[in-house]
Amino acid sequence: MKTNLKAYAATSVLFLSATVTHAAMINQVDYFSLSGNVLIDFESVAGGAAPGTNYDGVIDLVGASFAEKFDGQTLSTSGNSDILSGTPTGGALTLSVGAAGRNLNVFTYGGDGNVLTGLGHLGWPNFDAIGEGAVAILFDNDQSEFGFQSVGGNLGSAVFEFWARDGSLLDTIMPTSLGTDYFGFAREGGLQDIAGISIYNTDPAGIGFDDIIFDVPGPDDPRNVPEPPALVLLLLGLLGLRFSTRLTKAC
Repeated sequence: MKTNLKAYAATSVLFLSATVTHAAMINQVDYFSLSGNVLIDFESVAGGAAPGTNYDGVIDLVGASFAEKFDGQTLSTSGNSDILSGTPTGGALTLSVGAAGRNLNVFTYGGDGNVLTGLGHLGWPNFDAIGEGAVAILFDNDQSEFGFQSVGGNLGSAVFEFWARDGSLLDTIMPTSLGTDYFGFAREGGLQDIAGISIYNTDPAGIGFDDIIFDVPGPDDPRNVPEPPALVLLLLGLLGLRFSTRLTKAC
C-alpha cells in the first residue's frame, strides 16, 4: 500500500459518489444512521506496526468471517490491484482464501487502531501489496444493513458486490474518490437477504477496513427467537390468565 497507509499520512474526509449498475436493491446511506448491534473493529486480532500480521486463512469474528473471495469467483490483477470476476458457485456462499501471503492482513493504522486489508499479488510483507487485495465478507445471518470505515485511499475507485445466500447478485455499487470516510448501505425495503459482500479496488494507495457494523434486528433473525426461559414464562402467564378467566366465570 503506497503513501497513505504506508506512511500514515493524514487524509481529508471525502464525499463518495456511488454508481449503481442496475435497479437499486442496495442504497448508500449515512453510516451513522445504521442501527446494527455488532461492531467489528479488529482490535481482538493481532495487528502491529505495518506491515502488521499476515493471515493466510479465514478470519472468523463475531457474526462474520473474512477471506479473499468466494468459491466460484476468479481473481486477476490490474497493476498492483486484485480484480474479481465471475459469480459464487455451489448454491451457497463459501469463502475462498488467497495464496499464501496474498490473502489478508491486519495492522495498526495510527490513531484508528487495527485495520483489515486485502493483500495484492505482490504479497506480504511488501508495502505495495497492503490494501490492494480483494476482501470477501460472509455473514452468519442475512443482513439488511452494513457499514464500515474506509481507511487510506488516494481518490481511486472500488467495487462492492452484494450477494444473497444462494450466490445470486443483489446489487453492485462502485464508489469513487476514495479516502478515509464512512460507508453505509441499506437493503431496499429493509429486507434481510445480504449474506455476503465482495470488495476490490483500484486505488493507487489501496484501502483498509475498520468499524464494520451490521446485525440489525429483524423478524427472521435467529437472535430474536425467545430463549427457553422466556418461553416458559410466556406459557405460564398465558395459563395463569386462562385459569383466572375461568375463576371469574365460575363466580
